[in-house]
Amino acid sequence: MRMRDLEKASGVGRETIRYYIREGLLPEPDRASRNSASYGPAHVSRLKAIKRLQEERFLPLSVIRTLLEAEDADRWLMPDAFPMLDALLAQRLETAGPARVLPAELDIAPDELAEHMRDAQVVADADGRISQRDAAILKTMGDLAAIGFSRDLGFDGAQMRLYSVLIDWLTTQEVHQFLSHTAGQVGEDKALDMAERGVSLINELLGHLRTRALLRKLAERRRVANDNR
Repeated sequence: MRMRDLEKASGVGRETIRYYIREGLLPEPDRASRNSASYGPAHVSRLKAIKRLQEERFLPLSVIRTLLEAEDADRWLMPDAFPMLDALLAQRLETAGPARVLPAELDIAPDELAEHMRDAQVVADADGRISQRDAAILKTMGDLAAIGFSRDLGFDGAQMRLYSVLIDWLTTQEVHQFLSHTAGQVGEDKALDMAERGVSLINELLGHLRTRALLRKLAERRRVANDNR
């Protein structure tokens, strides 16, 4: 297709398309000559993905590029490497008890529960039930609200979206790193054991790193205040 067809199919203007090509967010088109370029379905799908990431998740182009590059790098691994890893890991990581619960069973006030479900983008199934993981997220949000992390103080949907964006970016990098270094190097049983044990250990590591960073930021704030006196 020509440029005008790509604009129509993607809803993105030609100057933006050319900018994305220069920045490496889009592949170069096929060129029969210097003034003739042909674009394909891959350009349309990539443009729609960029547009969605910008409009729905408010991601900057630098982060979008990283996500798209990781997606491209992972694609060759997905069909064949560790075909049972995702299902087996999900079984091991799920908490004991019923697979899905009713939100009303949680010890959270109904009005707060509705807000937390919206902020955490939790969607119930046809029977009105949610996963144990989502229930744990909602409970933690309720605990935070109980100690003062209220919507009035800014702990709201925007904060949750920030966390979601950061977690999505981080886990994309982690999956790429794990698969690209273990596929073809270890068996699926070993990969499953590494993934299961690694989740809790890396969660612990991230907690330590985050706490250290927070304390450093607060100490830096105090140093700046003292220097300005």
